[in-house]
Amino acid sequence: MQFQVTKKRIIITLLLSVVALLTMGFSLEVFAECEAGIGLVVLLLILGCYVQSVEVRMHPVLNAVWMCISFVALPIVMVHVIEYLSGHEIALLPSVQFALNVFWCQLVYAMLFALTNHYRLSIIIGSIVCFLVGGVNYFVQLFRGSPFQLSDILAAGTAADVAGNYIIAINYELLLAGSITFLAISLAIVADFQRKRRDWKSIAASVVLLVYIVSSSLYFYNDKVWSKYNLKVDDWNLMLSYTNNGTMLSMAMGAKSMKAEKPEQYSKEAVQQTVQAVLDTDSANISQLGMDVKFLNTSGTAARYVPKQNKKPGTAISNPAGSVERPNIIAIMNESYADLHSLGDFSTVFPVMNYYKSLNKNTIKGNLSVSVLGGGTCNTEFEFLTGLNMAFLPSGVMAYSHYIKDDLESIATVLQEQGYTPIAFHPGKASSWDRDKIYPNLGFETFYTVEDMDNPVYMRGAYVSDASDYDFVMKLFEEKDPDEKLFLFNVTIQNHGGYMLDTVGMKEWVAMRGDYRKYNQAEQYLSLMRASDLALKELITYFEQVDEPTMIVFFGDHQPNVETEFIEALVGKPWTSFNMDEVQSRYTVPFFIWCNYDIEEAYYDSISVNYLSTLAMEVAGVEMPAYNQYLSKLYGTLPAVNSLGYKDAEGLWHYFREENDLTPYLNGYELVQYDYLFGKKNRVDALYCVDTTASE
Repeated sequence: MQFQVTKKRIIITLLLSVVALLTMGFSLEVFAECEAGIGLVVLLLILGCYVQSVEVRMHPVLNAVWMCISFVALPIVMVHVIEYLSGHEIALLPSVQFALNVFWCQLVYAMLFALTNHYRLSIIIGSIVCFLVGGVNYFVQLFRGSPFQLSDILAAGTAADVAGNYIIAINYELLLAGSITFLAISLAIVADFQRKRRDWKSIAASVVLLVYIVSSSLYFYNDKVWSKYNLKVDDWNLMLSYTNNGTMLSMAMGAKSMKAEKPEQYSKEAVQQTVQAVLDTDSANISQLGMDVKFLNTSGTAARYVPKQNKKPGTAISNPAGSVERPNIIAIMNESYADLHSLGDFSTVFPVMNYYKSLNKNTIKGNLSVSVLGGGTCNTEFEFLTGLNMAFLPSGVMAYSHYIKDDLESIATVLQEQGYTPIAFHPGKASSWDRDKIYPNLGFETFYTVEDMDNPVYMRGAYVSDASDYDFVMKLFEEKDPDEKLFLFNVTIQNHGGYMLDTVGMKEWVAMRGDYRKYNQAEQYLSLMRASDLALKELITYFEQVDEPTMIVFFGDHQPNVETEFIEALVGKPWTSFNMDEVQSRYTVPFFIWCNYDIEEAYYDSISVNYLSTLAMEVAGVEMPAYNQYLSKLYGTLPAVNSLGYKDAEGLWHYFREENDLTPYLNGYELVQYDYLFGKKNRVDALYCVDTTASE
């Protein structure tokens, strides 16, 4: 073995040293807070730079041994780095799970080596990829409260749009993990691949390596392997699943369920029979207000509702007042709109949702179950617009990007068939969640974005305010023809995370009292919610003065991701100990349907977002396809269904793995949903459209 310092190596070392010093310079406050770790990080960086300054010439045998050791050792090192950044105790990881995490890291290096036939390039890129997995997972958990999944890669464009509005700070954990990765790479690339990269032996080796990668991956996804090693994905608690299985393994396991499976009993006839069987039942539907629904009087107190006489399935349902036909419908999905008081008691210096809580006259309101938390806005949109449910789709998928590639029926197409003009508006980028491609497929004629707004007002220097958003909604309403019926779907953006931005545009800071005063993220969120409440008052006040019958459907997409410690303090226990009811409380947001004409007031203790568009159509008195009539009747049996579980008519939550009397209804719903999304030639198209010829 020979050591030689070359000019090229010295230049590389100097450049690396400058990068290391700049990194440290930008993070002096981190080092000031972690004095004990300064020496370790600096030592690792210096050692890495020193190794790079020396050109090592080894005997071919020793060189080959060094390469083999590196290919074995580096994946082990990177598993430790990834789990460290993910906040997991790797010592608690079972041996089988640890070995499988190493296996998937090794496949990254092997794939790169097979494709490039370049040892050093494979080592460098492979290590960077593994480090990025750990780093991205660290920030995704921090900002969204859920782990990084393969499906997030498809939403990379949306993530890039909003990433600039988060505070991404370098901390000691990232510096330590980065310095370890740097030293490991430096040691590994001391060796060099000395075989010619284009001779037949190298090509043959690459082919063999690719065959190994493909065959071993296919073997891993065999059901027998999962059963043998007891591999399970806990969809109910992904954070805990990642802790138990490790990050790389969990991501690989998630790939198995990326494709929706075809139900064994699926056929055109089975779908038709399923829908008709539910339509023929006597269970309460949404229009009758059904289970867990109460009348509200205008003072805000509630009285138990007495069900009305059943309407025959298939008949159009008029609005409760019976005097208004085809009102304008404005649906507003408000970003991160939630009532954190539903998790536990706390007090604030200013009321947060005063106007929403006072809104009772001509209002239907209540608790809405959603399938996402802290992010995944498009999935709530998907459930509302289509009546479909994330419960029957693979965990972690983004329904827009994965499944809507062609035209698909929605509330927009149903209303368009009846003379409505469907338009969409979001005061953000058109490309977020691929809305510019998805909305036309769902039947929207026009899509307005922030680019169409004149001088929008921003809050926190990042997002268009709700007040400015609603001004544009009112503008669109005023610009329509007097005899035109409008369906407007608006997705707001003001309350988007993260909640560590500046306070520009926030007129009032809602501070909490007592021990909760220390949670700054929660306080910023509550301040945003107060601003939302004031903007909502202005919106309703405007439409109270409008002569045309108009309905506003308003709901949140998910709860915010604020400090975990704050949520645990409200609930009174660590999140790892939450039971089903407590977890579901984190997946509950407010909703209301308000009309500027007389309707019967009501309060829903529980309804899930997949039923909300059907409820809106019933209250509006428009004609509904058989599919929505099916959902209306299904509500009486399954009042709430989301990605975590389902609620029965008695108000009890259940896991999907349970077998009970409701299982046939869930299987039936899944069957109909599969037909709706994937039916193709066998699809029962007539279920999802209004038969306008029959009604004429």
